Amino acid sequence: MRRVRLGLILLAVLAVAVAAAVVAWRLRPSPARVSIYLVRVNPATQQGELVPVTRDVPRGDARSLVAAAMEELLRGPSAPERAGGLVSEIPEGTRLRGVTVKDGVAFVDLSRRVERGGGAFSVQARLWQIVYTATQLPDAPRARLIIEGEAKETFTGEGLMIDGPLARPQVPPRL
Repeated sequence: MRRVRLGLILLAVLAVAVAAAVVAWRLRPSPARVSIYLVRVNPATQQGELVPVTRDVPRGDARSLVAAAMEELLRGPSAPERAGGLVSEIPEGTRLRGVTVKDGVAFVDLSRRVERGGGAFSVQARLWQIVYTATQLPDAPRARLIIEGEAKETFTGEGLMIDGPLARPQVPPRL
């Protein structure tokens, strides 16, 4: 009799645990969708364009969504995206040091690596990749690039001016 009772108790505990796991699985939050901006170069014209691709990230506030989008951007294109001709001009090894969203501006702090290498095309492309990725939310329509904790007035040796927050231009840039 005791064994039967113990078996029934164990069976009931197992049923409750399985039910709780199913409920937790069904109630988990769905991911948020963000866009990252990669670059496609037209071989015929040698002009580049920004191309949005979506990524699923954990839901959160504006700061965490911008940070998640930036982390995805720094990972670069997936294998299928690369096969489709998409690239990132952001130097490999660039790290996200932090993101703050305040007064409509996403302050994106990146490692110094973001300034390495390039040329005019690469520098412009990476700046716009960052700006477009960081400014997709209504809470942050402008972005300010910070490098190693320091607000810069120029970006890389190309001397691209970044002396304040940048917004998306009305017409997407041709690179």
